[in-house]
Amino acid sequence: MTDPVLLTGSRVILRDWTPRDIEALRHWIVPPPTGMHDWQLYDGPYYSRWTAEGADGWCASLAKRAHDGDWPAVREHLAIADAASGEFIGQVSWYWHERPSAGSEDGTALLPWRRLGLAIYDPAHWSGGYGTEALTLWTGYLFGATDSDRLDFATWSGNEGMCRIGVKLGFTEEARFRKARKVRGELFDDVVFGVLREEWEARGVERMGNSVG
Repeated sequence: MTDPVLLTGSRVILRDWTPRDIEALRHWIVPPPTGMHDWQLYDGPYYSRWTAEGADGWCASLAKRAHDGDWPAVREHLAIADAASGEFIGQVSWYWHERPSAGSEDGTALLPWRRLGLAIYDPAHWSGGYGTEALTLWTGYLFGATDSDRLDFATWSGNEGMCRIGVKLGFTEEARFRKARKVRGELFDDVVFGVLREEWEARGVERMGNSVG
């Protein structure tokens, strides 16, 4: 069992998953009978969606880990809650873009390249600074808890909200793959925003939360 993680900001709290968070997550990730939730129109709409069966399996796995306190020392994802109400509104995550290698004698190696994820599910919490603060907390946490020298996220040019968050936080647009995504019949660019550890620290963007054991 690992110590719990709680990252606190003025608008959001990032925390380990609770049973209520997991119940709410299932509601948001399974498309409704009418089509899609609003967030699914913007968050990687070109990828396949959860099925009810897949969501049940994932949520059951999360529930077991929550019950056992079986989380990795460096969290791979955290629930986002509204700081005022405590209600679940989304999640942050990261995954390996490239896993690090041991390296060769001449000092050549694959580096720990982590790619970030952010989802604010409830439209009532869009455009209120919730996503910006959540990604600030998450970026600070990962630079503090890992040896990554860079962090980045990938999105598409039609997700203007996510692109704005990258700019607000001082991430650099590092790549733009033109006409790489097709959404509802229209072509869009795939965009990658990244930040280096020294850039993050030099700008004084500090981790606003604290880890509570």
